[in-house]
Formats: sequence, structure tokens, C-alpha cells
Amino acid sequence: MGQIYSATSSLFSSWSEKSFAVVHEETTASVHPPDLASFTPSTYPLATPRRALCRTKRSGSASPDHAREPLTKRLRRDCQYLNFPFLNDDFTIDFVQKSKVMFIMKGLPGSGKTFISEVIQEVYKDTCVCSADHYFMQDGVYEFDREKLKEAHEYCQQQAASAAEQSIHVIVIDNTNLKHWDMKFYLNLARTHLYIPVVVEPQTTWAVHPAELAVKNIHNIPEEILSDKIKAYQPVLPIYYGWFLNEVDSEEICSIGWSWFQKALGVQDFVEHFSQAFQADSNEDLHSFFAQDIVADRRRVLHATSKFTARGKSMGANEYINSPVVKQSLGKGFRLCVVGFVITTRTIGARLKLTKEQLELWSSDDHEDPPVTLLNSGVLKKHQFSHSNSDRSKEKFRFSKYRNTSVCLPSVTEREIFCDEDRFYPTSGKGSRAHLTLACAPGIKPVTTGFDLILAVRCEQRMRKGENQKAETYIIDGGILMNYGEGIWVVYPNSEMLVSSLFSAFV
Repeated sequence: MGQIYSATSSLFSSWSEKSFAVVHEETTASVHPPDLASFTPSTYPLATPRRALCRTKRSGSASPDHAREPLTKRLRRDCQYLNFPFLNDDFTIDFVQKSKVMFIMKGLPGSGKTFISEVIQEVYKDTCVCSADHYFMQDGVYEFDREKLKEAHEYCQQQAASAAEQSIHVIVIDNTNLKHWDMKFYLNLARTHLYIPVVVEPQTTWAVHPAELAVKNIHNIPEEILSDKIKAYQPVLPIYYGWFLNEVDSEEICSIGWSWFQKALGVQDFVEHFSQAFQADSNEDLHSFFAQDIVADRRRVLHATSKFTARGKSMGANEYINSPVVKQSLGKGFRLCVVGFVITTRTIGARLKLTKEQLELWSSDDHEDPPVTLLNSGVLKKHQFSHSNSDRSKEKFRFSKYRNTSVCLPSVTEREIFCDEDRFYPTSGKGSRAHLTLACAPGIKPVTTGFDLILAVRCEQRMRKGENQKAETYIIDGGILMNYGEGIWVVYPNSEMLVSSLFSAFV
């Protein structure tokens, strides 16, 4: 297996010399992504598939010399164009192998997308590569037919959907995806099936040079058409960047947050405060209030936003998007540290303590003033407890009994916190807004969790400076609960949690 990489340079340089009979160039057709909600593999309108979906298994026949060194070292040595963390970082590779990740290639023909896809297949055991090109392959011969391009892209979508339904760990979309709408079906597919999407652009020096692309692409696309494609190329403009957990860890963190909320309900002052705010008649109402979000909707992927970029429209977005450290970190694994929980009548959030490396990716305003509407929210009427008497409210008792059957593996571990005075000021300054939103009250947006954490940090700092800040302390099982007034309750556990994540973008 290791010998595959010894000729990577020649593989790039002779890209057009592969043994394919090419009839015509690849062209992107106006194929509108179908509705995922109505999709089933058996009813999808496709031409006859050219080959069956299969999982790629890593070969076990490596030479003795190569078998003695890690695959990541061989990749770093063999090709400068494979400088991606998901190919050369051992922690990242371990995370991807235990999670569900969709790599979406984006680049012009001949830029090296297929080569990267092939290497991903070598690194990860459970991989499915989906490409419109596969539709035109017959007996090792590439026979392009412009009239069937729509069917080819539909075939690729079917292959990807089938792989997602089988929960294959790694799905690779090996198409050009020059425009955002080209990726829309696959991005929606990833969200529906709880995959973490990572958009991958080749790092080859000729990736945007039409003359070289014309020589290297296997589709015989002329330089003039490639120049037009370069002009039509839409850069990736995400809505936000952040650290994404896999679905099993997401469920575990939500479960832990929910358990802290239940423990807080054992404190009479907490119950009285929330009962008054919610106009609730019983603890059952309080349970059901957040249960309809944190329990009933627990199949999700949690994330911690590092920067809201609004597709390049927010302040400093373009600088962040084009930052070398951000580009180099896309698709890289990180271990996040959960140091506590903030509970208000609006949200339940897990607060994070970022490392020095993670702070380099952090670009959110930690001192932003919450909007006035936020300070007046969090009070509901009785009629808003639509689930208080329903079967859904009872799901709180089933949270730990019906565990997620995902193929993902958990990574959450605990580490004891030393009991010193800094325990009650775990974060401040840059990065103190970092969090995971676990639950929101009805009508409350997830962004509110960050504002609630900002208010909590301000209370902690006033307390630390000896300013006029009152706080009531309650000892609960496994930690301390503090009430800072203003509707801010903070949990300080006796141990912090470490959980793995992947840095990516929500496109």
C-alpha cells in the first residue's frame, strides 16, 4: 500500500495520460437538487447505475518498510499537495474514523480533486467516493455523453444518499462544485444524516491556471472553457465557522447538561425562580419546558461557533475566511474542554475553555452587549406549556435508556478540577463566550446562549473585583450551583469534560 505514494508527483504531472478513452469534456449541467424529504433510493428517478455502491477497505499488503511507519508520516513525505490535517494529523484521523464526515471536493477539472479522494480512501477504512464521472465509466473506459449529464449527477446524488443511509463513516463527493448550488444537495444530505461537512479545495499550484489545467485534466477540456470556469468559480462563503462534535458526543453532552438542570431542580430557590418566570404550576411543567428541545430533538450535531461570517457580510468576515490559520485548520480535530454550565430561563449552555491554538481561531466579540429584547425575554405564559401533559414530557425519564444507535464512537472523558478560587472564574477575556448551545426555551434563538454566558462572566468578574455583586451558593451532587441574580445560574462541576471535535464551516 505504501508504494502507492512513491509516484505521486508523476501522477499529478501525467494526469491526462490515465488509461481512459475520453469522448468529451466535463460540463456542469443545471441540475436542481431534489427534495431530500421525498427521497428514497427505490423511487429516485435515475438511469441504470453503472456499478454498485461499495465500501472501500484499506489494503493490508503494505511492504515491511512502509508498514513500520505511520501512514501520516508517509503522506507528509510523499506529496506537498496532501497537506490536509485529515490526512496527516493522527488526532484528526482518529476522530474522523470514529465519526461521520462528508468531504466535498471543490475545484476545476485537473486541479487534483480525484487524487485527494483516492488518498482519503487509503487513509480511512470505511469510505464511499461519489462522482458524476463514475456514471460514464464502463469497463475502465470513460465515455462522456453530454445528453446524460443530468442523469450522471442524479446518479451521484443517489450514491451519496445511499451511503449516508448506510452510515458509512466517510463520504467523498468528487465533483467540481464550482458554485454554491452545486453543493446544496450534499450539504443538506449531511445535515439530514448528521454528517460533519468539510469543503476541500486542492492546494496544487496550477489549481487556477487554465493552461496547465488544460494539459492535466482527463476530460480534454480546452483552455478557453477552463478560463470561463475560473471566472464563474464561486469562493466558499460560510455562514459561520466552528468546532463540530459527532452525534454521539452531542447526545452525551446534552444528557449531562440535562442532568445538571434536574439536579438544580432540587434547589428550592431555583424552582421558585423558574416557576415564577415560567408561571409554572409544578416541577413537571419545569421538566417539560426544556425537555421539548434538549430531549425530543436530541438527534443533532452540537457546535461551538468561532466566527459568524454571514457569507462574508459580517464585520471582519473576509479577513477571517482568508486567514491562513483558518484555512490550514479546516478539517482538523480539536479537543474541547467543558468547564461548566450556564442555566437561565432562556437557555442551557455548556461553557468552554479554549486552548491557545483554539484562541487563534476565535473571532467573536466576548464583550458584546446583549440586545434589550433579550433582557426582557424568558417569561412565558401557561398556555405555552404545550407539552406539559403530553407523552413527550415523559421523555426525560428515557433519555439515558434509549441511546443513539449511531456508528459514531464517544470521546467524552472527565478530568478533576482543582478546588481553588479560580474555579469560580474559569474563563474571562478572549474566548470567554465560547459555548455549546444545549437547549433553548420556545421562541428563543440559539445565539442567546452566548449572550447569557457574557452576562454570567460579567457577574463573575464583578464578584472577583469585590464590586456590588451578590451571589448565593448551593452545594449539589457533583458540583456547586451559584445564583448571581438577574436570572443567571451557573454550575461549577467538580470535574471538567474533554470532548473531541472537528473544525469546519457551516456553508
